[in-house]
Amino acid sequence: MILFSSCLLPYAISVSKEDPFVRVLPYPDSHVTEVEGVMVHYRLGVAEASRGKILLIHGLGGSTSSFDTVIGPLVDAGYLVVAVDLPGFGYSGRPEGFDHSQMHRAVLVWQLLDELERTAGTDPWIILGHSMGGGTAVAMACQRPGSTRSVVLVAGALEDRGSLSAAVLRFPPYARWLSIFLERSLITEKRFSAILAKAYGRDPTEDEVASYLQPLRAGGTARSLVAMVRTSRSLPLGQLGSLSMQVDAIWGSEDTFVPLRSVRAITEELQHLRLHIIEGAGHLPMESHPEDFVRILLGLLSSAER
Repeated sequence: MILFSSCLLPYAISVSKEDPFVRVLPYPDSHVTEVEGVMVHYRLGVAEASRGKILLIHGLGGSTSSFDTVIGPLVDAGYLVVAVDLPGFGYSGRPEGFDHSQMHRAVLVWQLLDELERTAGTDPWIILGHSMGGGTAVAMACQRPGSTRSVVLVAGALEDRGSLSAAVLRFPPYARWLSIFLERSLITEKRFSAILAKAYGRDPTEDEVASYLQPLRAGGTARSLVAMVRTSRSLPLGQLGSLSMQVDAIWGSEDTFVPLRSVRAITEELQHLRLHIIEGAGHLPMESHPEDFVRILLGLLSSAER
């Protein structure tokens, strides 16, 4: 009886659905386009004299706002910059049936970049991915090595963790309960302040918390996150050895979300990886240590040009 009730009860509790995609674009450089039936939000910064093209991909729970301190300096340095909100995050759509595997994400983002070819040109891309976005960056490079100039992993989370969770969530009542928890208990100011404090290594400001919470509170986020847990699959680390282009990694020395020891598994497969450590930084070095991050990033991009 208790089991039966626990299976029915979550359907008596409402969970928001995806809002129709009609909203004011959040940034002056914002754009939206439809890719595979999904509305995708991206930001485009065009330099006067381009030294190259760089794609910025956020991590779990993030959005293009994660790169607010990075986009301007990159454009000023002469790079064409595209920052994308992956489906389910930021100001992109939240389709419930979306396949969040890294290979499928990579296909979708390449299609977006193909649409921008008239503006961006046909030169290969520098692909930077933070945390979960690092897996997308690697999948993109494996799919189109000829279109990839180099890869930058920022605290890259490349290994799957949660196959058991994915299996459990195939049972609809459990998936419904998780949606309720995410929407009612996790996506709150108090909870997210605590998460960001751990990621930054300091207390976040009100504006920093708001930059994460505002898009996460869009209708359908919780359902989309559950779909992500069910379908998220990373590229096997064994395939990293096929990457012949330059790969750099930027890591915070105090990262507790994807700790430095995670780099060891990557370097076993990718021995030409160059590691750059920001002392005292946590999981979000581009936000907590923007000057150090931009200096390192521009330095490694310049060295790759030689």
